[in-house]
Amino acid sequence: MDADTLLALVRFHAWANDRILATAADLSDEEFRGTANLDHGTAFQTFRHLVDVDWSWREFCTGNDVGETYAWDHGFVLDDLATIHAFCLQEDERLRTYVASLDDAALTESMALAEGPDDVVPRWLIVAHIVNHGTQHRSELARYLTECGHSPGELDLLDAPRLPWPGDRGSAAGR
Repeated sequence: MDADTLLALVRFHAWANDRILATAADLSDEEFRGTANLDHGTAFQTFRHLVDVDWSWREFCTGNDVGETYAWDHGFVLDDLATIHAFCLQEDERLRTYVASLDDAALTESMALAEGPDDVVPRWLIVAHIVNHGTQHRSELARYLTECGHSPGELDLLDAPRLPWPGDRGSAAGR
């Protein structure tokens, strides 16, 4: 995969994260922290999981394997929606900067996920996994938000080439 294509996927990921987190601000505390039909039990825990996985895989790609630890084990406070959203915006910017720094050789460099010979993948695939994993959880969160009366609207990948980066004019605030 070439860098421009991967960067378009990362832009979509960042934009969709910002959009879904901005929409979640409309949830009551009970809806945000209460048990729901979500993979991680609550919207709160699902958002924490989403941003933690983004962080840990980017760290792995940069040579810092954090193992079985979580972002909050490393001093990142993710105790409410505002801190999760702020962390997500920062992490998406770190991922953007990281991917923009990679040349073709770095994108295709093999990375060992474990000790076995079958556990080696190109770096671009790990970044694509970050985006795909986010899509899974954003989809379930979008369904939940819609059930709570707060649809985030369309989250279409086909818009990726023209989506704004979060923080740029016209991001989630313009939903």
